[in-house]
Amino acid sequence: MRRASRGMSIIWVILAMTLALGASVTAFIQYLELASHEEWIRREEATTKELDKTRGFVTFRSIKAVLKLCGFQIEQEADLEKVLGLLKDRVETKKAAYKLPGKSMAFWETVRAAEHGYNQALARLETAKQFKKESEVAAKASSDIVAGYTQRKDQHISELQTSLQTITDAQTEDVRRYELRKSNLEAEIQKLGQAKTDLEKANRAELLDLSNKYNQVDTKLRELVKQEAIFHDLTEAQGRVVDPHQGEKFAFITLGSRERLVRGLKFVVFVREPGGAVRWKGEVEVKEIFENTAKVSITGTVDRMDPIISGDLIYNPLYSPRGPRKIALAGDFVKTRYTKEQAIARIRAIGSVVQEAVTDETDFVIVGESYLSTPEYERAGLLSVPWRPHFEIFRFLGD
Repeated sequence: MRRASRGMSIIWVILAMTLALGASVTAFIQYLELASHEEWIRREEATTKELDKTRGFVTFRSIKAVLKLCGFQIEQEADLEKVLGLLKDRVETKKAAYKLPGKSMAFWETVRAAEHGYNQALARLETAKQFKKESEVAAKASSDIVAGYTQRKDQHISELQTSLQTITDAQTEDVRRYELRKSNLEAEIQKLGQAKTDLEKANRAELLDLSNKYNQVDTKLRELVKQEAIFHDLTEAQGRVVDPHQGEKFAFITLGSRERLVRGLKFVVFVREPGGAVRWKGEVEVKEIFENTAKVSITGTVDRMDPIISGDLIYNPLYSPRGPRKIALAGDFVKTRYTKEQAIARIRAIGSVVQEAVTDETDFVIVGESYLSTPEYERAGLLSVPWRPHFEIFRFLGD
């Protein structure tokens, strides 16, 4: 009987400890539920699975856990009998001290262990509640921050979209004005180009007309100068024409090597009319030279109805049968028939003298381009020395 009673007591102790363990597990699960809902769900599923395994019987693992709560540590089932003996002695000691029956004493020990676990669970629950509260506050603050950020973000996006639309509209307007201005400028450029073309065409026509008029005037002037006896100071004839042959266009003159005549020299042919007027008739050029005469070709006539005949007079401003002529040059001779050096050499070849400066002995001055600013031209004016343009004089030098 005693053994049966002790066995029942042990069983009651085990059951009480199991109940206490269940209460502890329940409190711990509640703590997990309050701490984190998702963790609670996970642990609840795990606990449910574990309870499904252990429901209906008490495993060694459960007994081991209950004994651990009572202060006994076992690792193998073989140690269970030894622990049960110690537990029995402990219960007997407590029962004698507190005068409690064995079952009550065992329950009391279990309750104390469960109460201790409950207090720990309660403390953890409070910690979990505080953590949950702080988490909720933090979550609310985070939610407010997120909501504020979302609102500010939406507001900023709206402002950026408004600014973008404004910039796009301004850019579109600028492009429209640019295209309009470009179109107007292109039209204006086209008009100006057409006007320029018309003006250039008109200028070319005007320049051509002026050039033609200038050439006509220049030709007439040259011809007039020739017809008016280009050398108004012509006072003497240097020789005469004899035995002209109009058909063969040659004649003879009364000058030869004795008068220092050179081949290629040209003479103007003229006659002196009553009253001293001079009528120019043409030009001749020396081809063959003899001692007292020379053969000349008739290179030009003023009027074919007034041919060159015997007795007509000849004259060359660069030549003198009695002695050398003294000549000076003024201006530039770059674009002339002869360069300055060639003209000097040719003048000296016909026996005349080229002076470096104008003096009172100078017979006349040959002027080239830009002669007005030269000191020779100014000195010729001061000394009343006649001057002639290069295109009138150089033709007398011959080829």
